[in-house]
Amino acid sequence: MKKKRIIVIAALAALIALVGGTVAYYNDSVSFANVFTTASDNIEYTETFESPRNWKSCDTTPKTLVITNKSDTPVAARFKMEEYWKVNGSTSAGKTSDLSLTYQNQRVAIINFQNQNDWEQKGDWWVYKGTLNKDQSTSSLLASVTYNCNINFVDDVTYSTDGKTGTTNTNTYDNATYHLDITAQTVPAAQKEAAWGY
Repeated sequence: MKKKRIIVIAALAALIALVGGTVAYYNDSVSFANVFTTASDNIEYTETFESPRNWKSCDTTPKTLVITNKSDTPVAARFKMEEYWKVNGSTSAGKTSDLSLTYQNQRVAIINFQNQNDWEQKGDWWVYKGTLNKDQSTSSLLASVTYNCNINFVDDVTYSTDGKTGTTNTNTYDNATYHLDITAQTVPAAQKEAAWGY
């Protein structure tokens, strides 16, 4: 009887070990497919400008720039302008100016502004004060550029030895080209301060 009891107990222990071992190896798994689709990042830059081929004193040429947000993310917008003059046949590199932006203490090319209340100047950049939501546009800060007609572009007159005839000596802006390069940027409005520092 005692032997039977030991065999039963041993059988029960083996069964418990077998069940415990089976439970220990029981496993389950599940997987989830997570797909993230990014928002549209589409910004439209619209410029009104036609390069004049014979820009004369007092001529005004329209020049506008409008930035439109076509994306789903609200954005902040800014742009900067770089001006320089090049003389015909110039060998100076890149945006290095061959001529001064001023002559006789006046600007040679005058940038005419509009909608200045919508923009704020931060260093070299003009920052749009509002946030552009989908399909919203900035106003244009720029309106046009005028070749200053208040400057006397004739430096002096050289007379012949008899004093009867004279030759005008004109300034070095003749046959030169004025360049106004625009760099525009947008960032998500929530990242404006981190990206631009303001």
